[in-house]
Amino acid sequence: MGAKQKLPGDPLRIKIGGIPSKRQPRNRVTTTKYNWLTFLPINFYDQFRRAVYFYFLIITIISFFVNDTISPLVSLLPLLFVMVLTALKEGLEDLSRARSDKMFNSAKVTVIRNGNEQVISSEFIMPGDLVIVTSDNDVPCDLVLLQSSGLENKCFVITANLDGETNVKTIFAPANYELFSGNPSRKETIVCEKSSPDLYSFNGRIEMDPCSEAGNVNDNGVLPLTIDNLLLRGVRVQGTDRVIGCAIYTGMHTKLQLNSRYTGNKSASSERYINKFMVVLIVGMILVVLVLYLIQRNKESKIVPAMPHLGPPTDFNSAWQIFEDFLSFLLLFNYMVPISAYMNIEVYRVFGSYFMHHDLHLYDEKSDQPCEVNSSNLNEELGQVNILFSDKTGTLTKNLMKFVKCYVSERSFHLEGAKLLLPETGEHLDLTSFGDLEHTFFKALTVCHTVEVHKGLGVNSSVSEQSLLMNDGIVEKYQASSPDEKALLEGCARLGISFVGQKRNFLYINNSWGVKEELRFERLHVLEFSSERKRMSIIVRDEAGTIWLYSKGAENVIFPRCNPSLQLDQTNDQVTKYAKEGLRTLAVARRTLTEEDFSKFEAQYKHANTQLSNRKDLISKCYETVEVGMDLLGCTALEDALQDDVNETLEALQRAGLKIWVLTGDKIETAVNISLACHHIPQGARPHFIIQQTKKKELLSRLREIETTDPEVLVIDGTTIAALLKHLPQQFSDLALRCRAVLCCRLSPLQKSEIVSLIKRRKKHITAAIGDGANDISMIQEAHIGIGIAGREGKQAARCADFSVVRFEMLRRLLLVHGHYNSQRLALMVLFYCYKNIIITGCMALFQVYDLFSATNVYNSLYLWLFDIVYISFSFTYLALTDKNYNEETLLRHPELYQKLAHNKHASMGVFGLWMLNGFVHCFIIFYFAYAVLNNENVVHTVGQTASFQTFGTMLITIIVIVGNLKLLLIARYMTYINIVLIFVSIAAYMITTFLYNLYKGGELFDVYNQFLASLPLWLYTIICSVACLLPDLAVKIMRDLRRQTNTGDETKSDNKIHKPVEEKV
Repeated sequence: MGAKQKLPGDPLRIKIGGIPSKRQPRNRVTTTKYNWLTFLPINFYDQFRRAVYFYFLIITIISFFVNDTISPLVSLLPLLFVMVLTALKEGLEDLSRARSDKMFNSAKVTVIRNGNEQVISSEFIMPGDLVIVTSDNDVPCDLVLLQSSGLENKCFVITANLDGETNVKTIFAPANYELFSGNPSRKETIVCEKSSPDLYSFNGRIEMDPCSEAGNVNDNGVLPLTIDNLLLRGVRVQGTDRVIGCAIYTGMHTKLQLNSRYTGNKSASSERYINKFMVVLIVGMILVVLVLYLIQRNKESKIVPAMPHLGPPTDFNSAWQIFEDFLSFLLLFNYMVPISAYMNIEVYRVFGSYFMHHDLHLYDEKSDQPCEVNSSNLNEELGQVNILFSDKTGTLTKNLMKFVKCYVSERSFHLEGAKLLLPETGEHLDLTSFGDLEHTFFKALTVCHTVEVHKGLGVNSSVSEQSLLMNDGIVEKYQASSPDEKALLEGCARLGISFVGQKRNFLYINNSWGVKEELRFERLHVLEFSSERKRMSIIVRDEAGTIWLYSKGAENVIFPRCNPSLQLDQTNDQVTKYAKEGLRTLAVARRTLTEEDFSKFEAQYKHANTQLSNRKDLISKCYETVEVGMDLLGCTALEDALQDDVNETLEALQRAGLKIWVLTGDKIETAVNISLACHHIPQGARPHFIIQQTKKKELLSRLREIETTDPEVLVIDGTTIAALLKHLPQQFSDLALRCRAVLCCRLSPLQKSEIVSLIKRRKKHITAAIGDGANDISMIQEAHIGIGIAGREGKQAARCADFSVVRFEMLRRLLLVHGHYNSQRLALMVLFYCYKNIIITGCMALFQVYDLFSATNVYNSLYLWLFDIVYISFSFTYLALTDKNYNEETLLRHPELYQKLAHNKHASMGVFGLWMLNGFVHCFIIFYFAYAVLNNENVVHTVGQTASFQTFGTMLITIIVIVGNLKLLLIARYMTYINIVLIFVSIAAYMITTFLYNLYKGGELFDVYNQFLASLPLWLYTIICSVACLLPDLAVKIMRDLRRQTNTGDETKSDNKIHKPVEEKV
């Protein structure tokens, strides 16, 4: 502990099995935003950042001290209700994340400390602990594998949580390393780089105890460590009973966690137009208040002194009087800003989530999985997406490869069962019909791979027993890190040549052509695949003692390393044909090595592999020395099964105006083929490639070159992305946004989220990201909308997403139907709320002209209390929840309709202005019709009584309730009998509540409504005024419907008809 202080760039030094220190980081993971102490302060702070909420808080406080005409509860109760409802919703979402964290942190794991096995909670693992992981369990933190019960001290893992791949990969313990977990005198230390988000690289070493007997230790007493020795948190051990690893990166420092971003609460773009509307209303209200206040001061200064019976004149110039008078008006017109709209918006979002959750078209019967909504505040955002980021593996494809074609000996063959079809002749041939070249080709496929045979071929299995495992039995046991390799071996096994397993460093091949025989190859070295190399090779020694190098990979890297021949050109032409069919192609070649060649290579490789700096480049150069002068054998073509209806889904989304970016960790060739097959890349489009370029000058030149060609498709790799994001982010995004399709390959999870963030910052675009694996979580959380697929890779992405579905094709309905409806319905709700509040407050403002601008409320308090809750709320809310401007079939058949909602066109300031104009016209008609009735001869009651002040307010609110409800009949596009019933029930509710209250002798409305109902002039006023308000609206509706039918044709004629409520609603 007394050592010198570590510098930021110093490597980590971790004693294997050392006693943990309290100062070391624990394995605790936290993804929540709140805790029990900070929930209310942080949540309320976030809510009061909304200008409207803060405004109502100030108004509520003021109302306790100023203006007795309106109760403070009128503004306090709606504000509290909205804030509590929002806090409850966000609290439940954060509680779900906390439970997920607790599940991980409290998971029981076994560690070895001081030579003894202990069971502890995962959160208490510290660097240096020896952690035991058993089969079918997830690795709790980043571990260096030190011991495995599997053959040759290796284990199999599934990395679906990291890269989305469901194929089994192999992790190795350091060569010849022996773990003595119970020997405290051993002083072995892991020295490694600090944790980074890069999932594909790791450099470190084990500094051995000088007394160690471990082999393969260099002169400095160290064993090199690479990514092949690292078990990353989140991978699942499979097929290996027990492994032991040393914890190096824990908790929030694991590579998986560094690739995860929690972006906090998301807000929909609808918040922007809602805030704009609120600001306009608030500014308008302040202007009205200011004008009325100035008029009031002018009136009072002239009239009050002339009326001594009113008492001593007020000191108009005192600061408090000015403040009180101004705030009295402000409180009076507070109703102009519809805080109650936020209550209904929350209700609308809850029901929108309910409709999506219970939509049978979004339900998967096999998995019993419906659509899940985790962020209901983004429902309407589903209708605004214009950039879609998608994962490839498991999202667009099923990740199920099939070996379908091959080209060898100048002929193309189709694999059909256990036969090879020659299309030119229609012959079905087996391998006994071929010569040595064909046999060599298929033998190369069964040798050049890293596939393992999973369980059933244990340590005690003899080779003869393995030979009994024939083709169909063995293929089920193949476990491969690459689905391509597994598919190739399965295809070869069907044809009669099968890889049956390995024992130590020997590969066993069962050959059933003619006379059955078993071939044995000694595996000397594997030249690993990488995205830069685009190939993998293997060096083996056959039973005759000849050393062979077999290589397979992308044709553009294999062909230049082959000896010139006519076959090269022919094979290249065939590869092009396969690629046009959307098939994944690999070229296969081989060469012989002398003992001298191999010894030289081995020495060069061992030297490169012990270097801690620049190790990767040195090893790559070493591989280059032997992967030359090869003889081309042929090529293969594989088909990756696409998700159901993925082609139709992508085409529909593109017609809807979405630009689709595919972000994948897969290699370029694979990704391009899949993009072509699923029509992500349009047929005939010319892809522009930017690959392996890191220099700013070269990148800028390449971007400018592509810009001049009117680009359609851009294909780019992770290395280039890193450089572009660092040096030229603006230029890259400008170019990419011009393209119809963008394909980014070999990306890390963090790079995916960085690309999404780059486009998201452009403001003009609403982004959505969809993926199925834990490697997609950062991208999903970074996008405006995150959509997870609960599929074969588990539900990690689904749990972290805003929405989750089971299949990619469901995205079509989620966006085009639910997105359309949610966006349209919210706009209708907000606009109508503003409209009705303009009417009710407009009449208040007009009344001030005739009451000496005294800030008197023209309505009885009962009306203000019940107006939003009863008089118009139920009828309008139900309509806003169920309205449809097009039926579902029309929206799916015509994706172009989605573009009508883009950029919230249906809630623009122009549309808002028309609604406000409509409200002003109605409030003028309502007020002055009432004024005209009472102005000269206000004896309107049957008993010869004059109308009172309460009668005037009742006349106004009666028309407002009737017009507001009947207007719903004119603005509805999808009307049910329930809508109609609720409209008239709402009007009846107003009449009943007012009638009952007017029976109360102590109330201000006592006997007012009785006289109103008995007055024929007031009934005539009600009918004539209502018709005068709604007649222009009816004319507008008729013209709108005629124009709409002209534009959309016969398919939408039924949209405005009244349907029975038993029909399906979304």
